[in-house]
Amino acid sequence: MGTSRQCVGLGLCAMAGLAIAGGAWRAAAGRPAYDPVPKSAMAQVLVRALDTESSLGPMSKATQDVTLGDLVRFHGHPCDGLVAAAEGITLGLKTLFPEGAVDRTDVAAATNASPCYSDVAAYLTGARTIYGTLEIDKTLGDEWFLLRRSTGRAVRVRLKPGVKPAEIPAMEQALRNEGCDKPLMGRLQVLQMEFIHRLLASPPRSLYDVEAIPAFPYAVTGERPDAAKARCDDSHGH
Repeated sequence: MGTSRQCVGLGLCAMAGLAIAGGAWRAAAGRPAYDPVPKSAMAQVLVRALDTESSLGPMSKATQDVTLGDLVRFHGHPCDGLVAAAEGITLGLKTLFPEGAVDRTDVAAATNASPCYSDVAAYLTGARTIYGTLEIDKTLGDEWFLLRRSTGRAVRVRLKPGVKPAEIPAMEQALRNEGCDKPLMGRLQVLQMEFIHRLLASPPRSLYDVEAIPAFPYAVTGERPDAAKARCDDSHGH
């Protein structure tokens, strides 16, 4: 557990010896008692984002660091869906923005109907359903489509087969059907935490496939209103 490892770019595990000790969680009285996601992982920068200065202002010249902790505070809890989407979408954005900063006025995205996945997609990419730049497609699995609108480049990011424990979807459905089954709730939480720890402790490219695709497979029907004057400052290079 204490060995050093290096992951891709600014990924969650791009640090030496992410400590996930054997005592990070344990089952007790039918429910798990576990430590939260390590503070070192919560503080890791996922993307450096570029946004506009105001609702009708030019692009800011300064980036904003977006961390896993930011996503947790927005979504409400550090669940396995949030961490899986965070690492996958981050990897896709780094492919589309190799220069480093992610322009959140320039991205369209598609994800499945999971609130975990859609919250992460909206926060990291700046895409929104209300503006026609975030597509919620119930037929999608553990995957995300991303488009950089200014270049037309698009990618599909997918969890590799076998990364997500096969028991999780079945146990989640069983719990939805069983009401307040505390032992089942505890077993599911432990399994989800094991999955989170695997995601945090592994190089992202060992977990996800990132595929360049010829076109974004959804209609982009609008644009963020704050992007209307984003290119007015030519000195910024946009």
